[in-house]
Amino acid sequence: QNVADMMGYIERHFAYQAQQQEKTLILSGNEEVTLVCDQTWLIEAISNIVKNAFDHTKTGATIRITWRAFASVVQIIVSDNGSGIHPEDLPHIFKRFYRMDKARSMNHSYGLGLSIADSIVSKHSGKTWAESADGVNTFFVQLPAA
Repeated sequence: QNVADMMGYIERHFAYQAQQQEKTLILSGNEEVTLVCDQTWLIEAISNIVKNAFDHTKTGATIRITWRAFASVVQIIVSDNGSGIHPEDLPHIFKRFYRMDKARSMNHSYGLGLSIADSIVSKHSGKTWAESADGVNTFFVQLPAA
């Protein structure tokens, strides 16, 4: 499956929400990168991460989806300039039902989106992780290259 096409679908899916919340969604990556994957489920995984970014950023925020291919893996990266994730929360954010204190006050989610994303990526023999520094949250999805 073509990664740019999948990310374009996600961009269209969130376009209205971005407009309503006055947020910017930016895509960038090599148009020719492909993955052997279940397109529907991988779109679901990335969409859950993007939804998380929308839920945890304020008006005027920028959410970026980038992708790049290496020799043996493809990385899809979702970053935002949200409120930041405390270092003690980072090891837990992909756990089922885990919600940070800040998340409880910002939205009414159940803490399943990132867990579902992690599970889908794992079923594709990939891995997920997150980093947070200087007000930038970065979520990595790494999958085997085609």
